[in-house]
Amino acid sequence: MKIREKFELPGGITILACAGYDPKCNVIGKTFSLVLGEEVRQTLTISGERKMANQMSNLDQRAFETSDVVSLSQEEARSGEWQLIGA
Repeated sequence: MKIREKFELPGGITILACAGYDPKCNVIGKTFSLVLGEEVRQTLTISGERKMANQMSNLDQRAFETSDVVSLSQEEARSGEWQLIGA
């Protein structure tokens, strides 16, 4: 899944808006690597899914939450180059 946006919420929750999600794949509770090319920056566990406020304009995206600290800036997230790959 390609990361498109990152949002930090109170309480230590981070939301990652991702494109390229396979709806047949259950990602809740699964571990993913945060990857750019060959670089693996960290491993994250997806703890849930949120409804996107502007879902109609982003039909190809899903919003996943994690309580892990995400070592990715908003600029990096918006670049569209980072991916979440099943670990």
